[in-house]
Amino acid sequence: MKSSPPSPFASYLWACFGTLLLVAAAFMLYVWTEKRIDHANELRYTSHNLIEELRQSSDDLTRMARTYVATGEAQYRKNYQEIVDIREGRAARPKNYENVYWDLVMANDRRPRQGELTAPLMQLMREAHFAPEELALLAAAKNESDKLIGLETTAMDLRAGGGDVVQATAMLHDAVYHRAKADIMRPIGEVSESVDRRTRLLVEETSLDANVARIAFMVSSVVLVLLVWRTKRQLNASLGCSVDQLRAAMEKLGRGDFSVALQASAQAQDSIWGWLVHTQQSLARLDAERSAALERTQRVSRLYSALSQCNQAIVRSHSEAELFERICRDVVCYGGMAMAWIGLIDKEHGRIVVAASFGGGVEYLDQLEVSLDAGTPEGRGPIGLSYRSGQPYWCQDYQHAPETAYWHAHGARYGWSSSAAIPLRRDGEIIGFFAPYSSALNAFDQEVRELLLEMTLDIEFALKNFDREAIRQQADQRVQYLAHYDVLTGLPNRSQLHERARQLVEQARSKRTPMALMMLDLDHFKDINDSLGHTVGDALLSELALRLTGCLRDGDMVARLGGDEFIFVLPDVSSSEASDVARQLLEMAGQSYTVGPHDLKVSASIGIAMYPDDGADVETLLQRADAAMYQVKRAGRHDFRFFTAAMQQRAARHLQLVNALRYAVERDQLRVVYQPQVSLKSGRVVGAEALLRWSTPELGAVSPVEFIPAAEESGLIIPIGEWVLRQAVRQARVWLDAGLPPLVMAVNLSAIQFRSADLPSRVAQILYEEGLPPEYLELELTEGVALQDPQGAINTMTQLHDRGIRMSIDDFGTGFSSLSHLKKFKVYKLKIDQSFVRDISTDAEDKAIVSAIINMARSLGLTTIAEGVETVEQLDFLREQLCDEIQGYHFSKPLLPEAFRALLEKE
Repeated sequence: MKSSPPSPFASYLWACFGTLLLVAAAFMLYVWTEKRIDHANELRYTSHNLIEELRQSSDDLTRMARTYVATGEAQYRKNYQEIVDIREGRAARPKNYENVYWDLVMANDRRPRQGELTAPLMQLMREAHFAPEELALLAAAKNESDKLIGLETTAMDLRAGGGDVVQATAMLHDAVYHRAKADIMRPIGEVSESVDRRTRLLVEETSLDANVARIAFMVSSVVLVLLVWRTKRQLNASLGCSVDQLRAAMEKLGRGDFSVALQASAQAQDSIWGWLVHTQQSLARLDAERSAALERTQRVSRLYSALSQCNQAIVRSHSEAELFERICRDVVCYGGMAMAWIGLIDKEHGRIVVAASFGGGVEYLDQLEVSLDAGTPEGRGPIGLSYRSGQPYWCQDYQHAPETAYWHAHGARYGWSSSAAIPLRRDGEIIGFFAPYSSALNAFDQEVRELLLEMTLDIEFALKNFDREAIRQQADQRVQYLAHYDVLTGLPNRSQLHERARQLVEQARSKRTPMALMMLDLDHFKDINDSLGHTVGDALLSELALRLTGCLRDGDMVARLGGDEFIFVLPDVSSSEASDVARQLLEMAGQSYTVGPHDLKVSASIGIAMYPDDGADVETLLQRADAAMYQVKRAGRHDFRFFTAAMQQRAARHLQLVNALRYAVERDQLRVVYQPQVSLKSGRVVGAEALLRWSTPELGAVSPVEFIPAAEESGLIIPIGEWVLRQAVRQARVWLDAGLPPLVMAVNLSAIQFRSADLPSRVAQILYEEGLPPEYLELELTEGVALQDPQGAINTMTQLHDRGIRMSIDDFGTGFSSLSHLKKFKVYKLKIDQSFVRDISTDAEDKAIVSAIINMARSLGLTTIAEGVETVEQLDFLREQLCDEIQGYHFSKPLLPEAFRALLEKE
């Protein structure tokens, strides 16, 4: 059987391939000749660099030696030796050595950037392919230069030994020196000319070969172009269409454009064009299927977005009407529905009343008739079916479903293809319906249904909240009514308490039964009166009194002792029963309050004294319940405690501390230690935090956690704080006078100090008396203190800032931060509390908090410092987050002034 002859296209293709090989060979030959030229030029460049280095190093040595002899500056001799070491291979050759100017290596001892190559200059020359005679001349020049080094070294030694400078200078400028210099430069010049001559001849020889290769490349390229043109014509015939037509069709397919169907003639059915037509048809079918799936995914995604918006609407809405309007709008705007409405049941007339609507076709609802009566056409639609079944009803083909026949005309007008009717319940009873409409058939698949049902549950939850809000508002109205009477709470007053309590004590004594007396005090209630006014505070107390009364049994007594203190007398109860009552009271008091426009939450502290164990009369029981409550306050509030003997001991300890503190300064029992603050960028100490320590012969070392609160409560913090400030300022001045690097002295301010009206002037006076510039003082203020009275804090900070005194926020992140206030505070630094730093190497939340504080501070132009840094892991994380400064035991514990000075002197 004879084989078919090869096609013309195949013949042309092989010819093109052969010509292409010829073109490639000619091109490679051309590239090779060009590389030879480049190699010759590179050889000349390298040779000249080495020759120039020998000449330049000789000149540099002469200049360094002469400068050293003239000035006596040791740096020039150091540079001289470094040049010799580099040339002899004892030191690494700097990068860009040919551009190094050694006279500039002076200020701050800035050295040339060291490279990695360490080799003698002569070895590099031997490896640079110099001709033997050239290498011999270079060796001679090198030997002469080495001899000259001995002469220069002798002159420098004479200058270093205190000899005659004139003689040393003459040694470097006489005729012998110049002849030696000429013996170095002469062979260098001859080698330079030889290298130029040799490399120039090599380049000229190679250029001739490059021209031949260039001509061969151009001729073969022309032949290749002609063959390609002939091959293209054969290719068009094989493809069944032009290449441009094929490319345009494939580009459309690549873009997914199936709008215009491709057509193939009968002759082109078996060609590539025919295959492409078949491929387009297959891809068009796949694209249609993909579009349908994508549309469904987008529909579900939009409903997820609508669900999120629904949750926000629940949080932001203040009434049912507002909530319903938001839900309908969000389902259309975010959920992709065509229209949505919510209707409520009018029980009197048995029909549905539109409560809210949004979307295309809402005008249709103006004349809407939807009944719950199955005997009427308008009562047999989706809503009627849903009402009678108690389940959602999903209509997937609105235009053809029999239950929507009554509304087909409206559906066709507005393009509705699917609808749903989902019942809304309140306390288990259907009160209305949520009805979304879609322009797509079968829009309510299983996933969409679940999302809409979840949305409906959220609406029902919001309705419950509105109900609870209505009940609470009714209670508030009752409290406001009682607030207009002379007795605010309607509870017994102080005199009634004593009279009634004495009766209950006598009954307990006669019956020999226990009795509990409780004192309840609200935590930080003064803040409500100060910030919101006494009217709000009184209304809150009235509501609290109603709640507390509801917790008691018949026969129990509750009275308002005054302010926000309430007394409970519980006859015939054991300590365990008293504990249960206290827990109920705390829970009841801790529930949220709404007073006018304000949403408030408070906590309470309770102290309990038991009769007869803690006292036999009302006065003693009140005193000891008060002592127990005070311990709750000191321990953190929002708890209850029974009176114990230890409380008396703590009270005695507190009194002892206060009395001893009164004489601590005059008896020289206080001392200030300083903890370094380190810059993460430079690693140097840039500040110190002054910390107070107290030790007495009677009490020993007392923790600041114990004596600082005692000083604040007794008012002693003002003189003690001023003493600490003066000591810290004075110490900073001493360190400056000693010539130590300047640093910022950080001193903590207590809340009482900060609220002092004369604080700015007093601080300025201390700085003036001690002679410390204000820029070296930093006053630290805790976040909570600054936010107790934001406007007052801003005024005080402004006065301090105007005097040049820096302010920082201590323990940042532990209070109730307000960015609006922080922006107005005249502060330059935020101190990240150690409670966040402690676990940043393991706790993701702490990492996020610390990172957020640093980023926020950077955006506000503030410096950040982290305290309590104790581990390398903490340090690495803070450095990674670009924290500015740190302090903590990882670097140093607090130090006495002498130890701190020694630390500074080591840097």
